[in-house]
Amino acid sequence: MENKGALLTVAIPLIAFKIWFAILLLMYAPTRDTMVWIAATHWTLLIVFGFVIAAAIPLVRLLKVRAKRERLRRAEFMLEPSNPQCSALWDTVSRLEGGD
Repeated sequence: MENKGALLTVAIPLIAFKIWFAILLLMYAPTRDTMVWIAATHWTLLIVFGFVIAAAIPLVRLLKVRAKRERLRRAEFMLEPSNPQCSALWDTVSRLEGGD
């Protein structure tokens, strides 16, 4: 776990600097040669972003399923009716039976 934290501490600023440098190059020298140079030196970022996106898709699906499972678990034990008409009907029946 310590190695992962150290890797992220170094990798994230390096990637951010690489992207910032590419943006600066495009702002100050927007030529075809600049684009070719950026593509030649930054192609590894495309691979890294591809892996990150490929790993994020199952993670997002997992989080959505967990949220839905928690929502269903809470709904199973809730005593409040979800339909307001049912609530009004229940109040009417309770009054007629002399519940209040």
